[in-house]
Amino acid sequence: MQIQIKNLSLVYPLRSLDHYLLRAKFVSSFKNFFQKNKSSEKFSKKKNHIVALDNINFNLESNDRVGLIGLNGSGKSTLLSTLAGIYAPSSGEINMDYNLSIPIIQPYSVCEHDDTVHNNIIVIGLLLGFKKKQIENQMKEILSFAELEDYQNFPVATLSQGMKFKMVFAVCFILDGKKIYFIDEFFTTGDEKFQNTGFDYINQKKDCIIMVCSHSRRIIENFCNKILILDKGKQVFFGNIDKGFEIYNKIIKE
Repeated sequence: MQIQIKNLSLVYPLRSLDHYLLRAKFVSSFKNFFQKNKSSEKFSKKKNHIVALDNINFNLESNDRVGLIGLNGSGKSTLLSTLAGIYAPSSGEINMDYNLSIPIIQPYSVCEHDDTVHNNIIVIGLLLGFKKKQIENQMKEILSFAELEDYQNFPVATLSQGMKFKMVFAVCFILDGKKIYFIDEFFTTGDEKFQNTGFDYINQKKDCIIMVCSHSRRIIENFCNKILILDKGKQVFFGNIDKGFEIYNKIIKE
């Protein structure tokens, strides 16, 4: 099993540029109908796109656990979303030879907050392609793993962020048989006890690839065997964790 990323780039168009340009022209012309609109000319020269990911390249093998790290706005969540198929890349290649699980990127996006924990687990399981009977058969194990036995009849809206994550995490890892998982930094919303439980469970899974986005050095050092560093959409480093953190600390200081 492999993931091969070649020259991956993602460019966002600023679709609202014309809207703001027209608004600027209108305001300016209203103030002085005969005065040339210099502010609009200046605005129109600004770039009309954002390079969110710029030429990303790396390969992953079975049992790789990759820590994805970078300052806020570096492109971490964008990369995970692109690998998960949520965003279409502008250029480059994404090659995976195995099915992807539901990406644990925005766990709340798959939840119906007014419905119960029990029913949400069923819905998530159905989205993963399982029959309702299969989900019910493993319901007890899922609730126990997520430490939500006493909350199964509560609306999801009453849960904390950490509890919501536990629910989605438990369904994906216990019920799902897929082999590739992308986890955003929501993993850190779980308490340390659950993080350790999650790590222990993940480490028992064989022949899978996991990429976890986190600002926690402890999580990456204890869980991962490789690190990928992004800065302003560019790939700065991919490889050894200790070497990676040396480079990341320089980025922080700069």
